[in-house]
Amino acid sequence: MGSPLTFGSSTRIAAPPAVVWSVMTDHVRYAAWGSAKTVTMDRVGSPHPDGVGAVRCFHAGPTKVREEVLEFDPPRRMVYRVASGLPVVDYRSEMVLDPEDGGAASLLRWSSSFRPRVPGTGALLRAVMVRAVAGFAVGIAAAAEAEAGAGGATGTGPASGVSR
Repeated sequence: MGSPLTFGSSTRIAAPPAVVWSVMTDHVRYAAWGSAKTVTMDRVGSPHPDGVGAVRCFHAGPTKVREEVLEFDPPRRMVYRVASGLPVVDYRSEMVLDPEDGGAASLLRWSSSFRPRVPGTGALLRAVMVRAVAGFAVGIAAAAEAEAGAGGATGTGPASGVSR
């Protein structure tokens, strides 16, 4: 299948890492930022419900993409894999938060790799995934900045209608 294809992004967020972490690891909120109509939890993690072993399912029309959390190191790093629903194998993403401005802001570094299941589709799949990850990063940033601006309020934010 050849070498894995990779992509990544860095997003500066005007919110402390703890606030960004609470947003980026609240899996069901992702429905507010992407093409999935809903995001549900097929399995909760342990010991944290959104942690290691958690399986989140993105529902976009007839498509269901399942991702499993492999590593969970609050409030710094989360690693997940695509378990099913995309024409890829060995998909793995790492999300790392670095504090900036003395902890008042964060840098979200998101790096991913995968192999296309169907030869010749890698460039297209990479372009679609780059766009999806960028959209999620913008959504995470907006929600975290809104929460930080509201004194770190821990409300449900824009994820109304999303089930756990």
